[in-house]
Amino acid sequence: MSYTYAQTPGFNYQALILNNEPIQIPGTDVKENQVPLGLTEVTFRFAIENEFRTEYIEEQTITTDENGMVSLIVGEGRPINTSFSDIIWDGKLKYLNVEINIHSSNNGFEFLDRQRILYIPHPASVGGGSGGVTVVNTLTDLTDTYTQGDLAWVQNDATNNVPVLYIYNGIEWIAVTNDLDPTNEFGLIAVADEAERDAMFTAALVGDQVWNEACECIEVYNGTDWVSVVPESTTVSNGLTIDGNNIKLGGDLIEPTFINTDLVNTLAITGLEESTSLSDELLVLEENTGVLKKKSMSSLFQRTEVVLNAADGQLLFPTPWTITDINKLDVYRNGVRIGFRLINATTIEIELDARCYQGDQIRIVQLN
Repeated sequence: MSYTYAQTPGFNYQALILNNEPIQIPGTDVKENQVPLGLTEVTFRFAIENEFRTEYIEEQTITTDENGMVSLIVGEGRPINTSFSDIIWDGKLKYLNVEINIHSSNNGFEFLDRQRILYIPHPASVGGGSGGVTVVNTLTDLTDTYTQGDLAWVQNDATNNVPVLYIYNGIEWIAVTNDLDPTNEFGLIAVADEAERDAMFTAALVGDQVWNEACECIEVYNGTDWVSVVPESTTVSNGLTIDGNNIKLGGDLIEPTFINTDLVNTLAITGLEESTSLSDELLVLEENTGVLKKKSMSSLFQRTEVVLNAADGQLLFPTPWTITDINKLDVYRNGVRIGFRLINATTIEIELDARCYQGDQIRIVQLN
């Protein structure tokens, strides 16, 4: 919604005109409508409409600047039907429909834009108003005689609980803007309910929008129905939780979950506390699937030993577990560590100098 306060009839209109024909620039892939249409003669056709009919049409011809920009005053063009001064500016919503004729394209007039306008002209141009703005505390303070076009700034509007600018239409004071809902942050037309909306938009156009106080939502007209734009409630699951407006990591997993990494896109966790307890558990990956599992530290460092009574001249002895690493074995004869060599996965041979006598004790200590 645009508000224009002017001392002369008319209001500013600025636009950037882009080329609607494909062009080729060496070394650049330029799509249409991306290059400003500079230094080109164009004609604009402006139509001011209310909810029921077209009130005014004019045309203006201008040459775009080198950047494709134009700046015009709607109201100073060549009238097609009535005069700009004949428009009744009563504070109600009107629409500005814009068409453009790019002379070099030979396509005639093409639709360019349509927007809502709420134009407040100098009061003298709408019925001989005084030309000033009367500032009052409440609407009931307006007791003097007023003429069409006079303006009043009501600081404490009892109906809407917000400061409101009013305009006198010759019969009564009406609010210049329909955005009187302090919770309406989008500056939309505010209506109390569907009944007020339908009464206001008896000939709704595609794209018309209102703030409906009853449903506390934005409604948009799609050409057939008014569609509510209601924010969908956000739900999260599978390891996520909601805390107010924040989505946080944490929660129950409800399905198998994969995080794919590679040499560049790695996964890291920093700031972990150092473990000093042997009862703590380790995080391990299943070999084939990569599924995370836990494993006790004691299970990774199992230790066992066996004490054997040797026979006279015995050199070969069995080990408690299958040997996977000879460095995980220690052998002692009568408490003294001795050397040995591997015979097979379950048998060792002690060094010849440590040949046993009857009753010697051989202690084999093995880590898994």
